[in-house]
Amino acid sequence: MGGIFGFVCRNEEPISKLKEGLRRLVYRGYDGVGYSFFNGELKVRKSPLQVDKADIFSGSAKVAIGHTRYASRGWPTMENTHPILDCKGKIAVVMDGIIEDYEKLRDELKARGHNFVTTTDTEVIPHLLEEIDPKDILRIKGMYSLAYLTEEEKDKIFFIQSGQPLYIGIGKGECTFISSDIPSLYGFSEEALEVPDSSYGFVTYNVFKVFDNQGREIKDIKSRKVKYTPEIAEKAGYPHFMLKEIYEIPEAIIRSFESLMDKYLRLSAMIIYSAKHVYVVGNGTSYHAGLVSSYYLSENGIGVNVVSSAEFPYFALDNVGVGDVVVAISQSGETGDVVRSIKAAKMRGSVILGITNSVGSRLALESNVYLPITAGPEMAVPATKTFTSTLIVLLALSNYVGMMSGKKDEGDFNRLKISIKDLSESLEKRMDEISSKAKEIAEKVYKHEGLYVSSSGINFPISLEGALKFKEAAYLHAEGIQLGELLHGPIVLTNMGYPTVIVRPAEDASIPLYEKVLDRIASKNNVVTLGPEESFGSVKTSKELSPIANIVPLQLLAYYTGVKRGTPIDTPAGLVKAVIT
Repeated sequence: MGGIFGFVCRNEEPISKLKEGLRRLVYRGYDGVGYSFFNGELKVRKSPLQVDKADIFSGSAKVAIGHTRYASRGWPTMENTHPILDCKGKIAVVMDGIIEDYEKLRDELKARGHNFVTTTDTEVIPHLLEEIDPKDILRIKGMYSLAYLTEEEKDKIFFIQSGQPLYIGIGKGECTFISSDIPSLYGFSEEALEVPDSSYGFVTYNVFKVFDNQGREIKDIKSRKVKYTPEIAEKAGYPHFMLKEIYEIPEAIIRSFESLMDKYLRLSAMIIYSAKHVYVVGNGTSYHAGLVSSYYLSENGIGVNVVSSAEFPYFALDNVGVGDVVVAISQSGETGDVVRSIKAAKMRGSVILGITNSVGSRLALESNVYLPITAGPEMAVPATKTFTSTLIVLLALSNYVGMMSGKKDEGDFNRLKISIKDLSESLEKRMDEISSKAKEIAEKVYKHEGLYVSSSGINFPISLEGALKFKEAAYLHAEGIQLGELLHGPIVLTNMGYPTVIVRPAEDASIPLYEKVLDRIASKNNVVTLGPEESFGSVKTSKELSPIANIVPLQLLAYYTGVKRGTPIDTPAGLVKAVIT
């Protein structure tokens, strides 16, 4: 995964132009950067560092493609950094996205004599291009877009799009550009053409051609003006990274689900199912994800202990030993309390299962097996899309455990896949509507100094996570509280007008309690009800996916409250992405 940027010009242009485009795409990946160009023959320069730290950009070229990488499959090493070459070094490929069945394709290609040098799924593409027509690449399952150069035609950039965005920039002067997003084209192009889904083609400095998966040329292509300031361009057109990342949730949950590989899910599920005891550890948002996982696993026949990793050494460590499993969750994979906890548990003979968004992290290195979250880079400190993608990974894992315990079968897992796709599509359609409502509610909330967020059942942890977002993004004191506990003490404040957001429970058994609480709260003017048919409407979905459907409105409400309060939303004071102390 990562960001793609390239240019093809009539005359040679400085490579610094490519670097600037890639720098604007660093939010899509910071685990390595590289580019390919022609200097008599095909050349590749790359580094496993971020764009601004990589001393590889020099010279000029007429044609060049570059990539800034997010390591989702394959460690962040020099070999795995794009561009990726074919056997003869005649084709150079950069790719954004994932290929579902790449292991099968790789084995087949190896059997036919192809030599593989990386552990990325991208590498199957240049080898396949040695054998088949570009339109046949579109038969490969996955979500991806890619660009490539070939020594056979040195005046073109070729591309293939299958579910991941790709744009052609009509340049100022005699250049044409290709990029993963429109804002990165600011200053280079005045117009951007959206490459249609399931298509392929090429660009030269003055011509572009796009074909559908049957090889028929596509003439009618959507065009949009490129009109972003440089600051906004670096956030893909959004005023803050946090808002951008919330809007990426529909795509991210699909990508996270499809990135999971059967053999690692099966291995992880077997480890959990066979364990004497299962502990789930994490901090902050990851801890809240762990709490949701306890509902997932309990419904699949496994009881777990969810413990803050800051408390784990004092609360649980003495009882951990051989035969036990510690499921450690950390988006960064570098959280100090998490790393210390798993090291201590390993010394006592426990098996470590890591859940992380960074495959090159200490958590991934220390784990016996790990599952990637694959949400993509998250630049804002308040976690949003990594939380929802973590829930997807934990839900998929729990379903595999359920297949071992007899609580689930493959049909249930296939139905889950359909439900996740439906949720993604529904969120995509309703995101602007939910955002608009969140902005309206924020106008009433931001003047207060605190609020409650409350629910019960599988959405109780969502009340904790929602409250955390208000603290981080809006500098607003917020307390997440179980719905029944709202009647014990806190009701005094709610009846004095203290704002309260109540998430309608997903379990039928909790609805009488929900209705009782609403009846008991006198000052209903400051109560916001959140649910599919409530005043703050969320997307209707299954019970197990309701935490995702409900956290998105809470994230947006926290964001807009922060906007009204004028807080540094992406970089709250005193917070960092990974607390490593």
